[in-house]
Amino acid sequence: MVVKKDNIHKNQIVYMVIQAQVGVGILSLPYNIAKYANQDSWISTLVAGVIMLLVILIMWLLCKSYPGMMMFDIFKQLTGNKLGKCLIIGYTIYFMLQSSYVLSKYGKIIEGWILERTPHWIVLSLMVLTSAYIVKDSLQSMIRFFMLVTPLLIVLIALSSYALRNANFLYILPVAQNGWMPIFKGSREAIFSMLGCDLVFFLYPYVRASHTQILKSVIRAHLMVTLLYTYLVFISLVYFMSPNDIKRVPEPFIYMIKSYSFRVIERMDLFFISIWIVSVATSFMYLLLLSAKGLAHLFAAPKHVTFLPVICLLTLITSLWLLDSDKLNVVNNYLTVCHYLFQAIIPALLLFISIVRKKTGDKREEQ
Repeated sequence: MVVKKDNIHKNQIVYMVIQAQVGVGILSLPYNIAKYANQDSWISTLVAGVIMLLVILIMWLLCKSYPGMMMFDIFKQLTGNKLGKCLIIGYTIYFMLQSSYVLSKYGKIIEGWILERTPHWIVLSLMVLTSAYIVKDSLQSMIRFFMLVTPLLIVLIALSSYALRNANFLYILPVAQNGWMPIFKGSREAIFSMLGCDLVFFLYPYVRASHTQILKSVIRAHLMVTLLYTYLVFISLVYFMSPNDIKRVPEPFIYMIKSYSFRVIERMDLFFISIWIVSVATSFMYLLLLSAKGLAHLFAAPKHVTFLPVICLLTLITSLWLLDSDKLNVVNNYLTVCHYLFQAIIPALLLFISIVRKKTGDKREEQ
């Protein structure tokens, strides 16, 4: 049920998508892409942005065909009650597994750079409790928090831009030396860091705007994130001597900023991580919200907060189990397949079914 206090303005969509997309993967993005694309990593990021535009268009066309319905409602409408419930369960598990992965990655980075001796369960529990406190309230409260922390990204950009004083722009040359195949392989890694725009399409009924305005807002936010990622990857490429240097550094931004030293702030890397933590929290919040919304929809509960404690507990337990690097890599491989399935393949199939049904219905009306 959509209540008035949860209504979303078209301008608020921009903040939602930005904060959902920018998350834990931003620190290791240059490292992950450079493994394939080398000095062309910044091109891979642009290609990934274009591919994600197609995914956004597919989801938008699907939601446009069924105005007033959340994606969970559309599942049942197109596939029937039983198969629709299976899809809801699948998406809920997918969001929970994704949130556990984000939480585990966050815990490992915090352990490696700040709190080496602090027990993992304390660090992760604080993140879960803080996020749950924001998610439990109305949707508007969560959006206001997203809007409040978005300017922190400007600080993050400013800190990263300081590296340009030691930049050598010749490091990105020659362009496309190894062809386009490595660039496309690198774009796959960039795509996984851009996930999050699906938040809007699961909350589509709450948006008080025309279909065209919604699409424009989502695209505007996605383009901002694409340009942000491209810029950050570009900075890392012109700062490090070669892509091989980036391949040796899992979190190149932290190493880069750690070399800064100012009179006011001695450890700039800690200041950078503090801002990054906020971005991790917002992307984690959106995954908690969609997981709780999925269970609430499955059991026809009026509020998602009923299932939020269960979601938080399962996510915390799973994330603690995933702290082992081998387990984390295995889950990452599973998530790679899930990203293709739940973000692109299933929405595309549902859109195809919707188009076929509409044409069949039109033919019957003519007869």
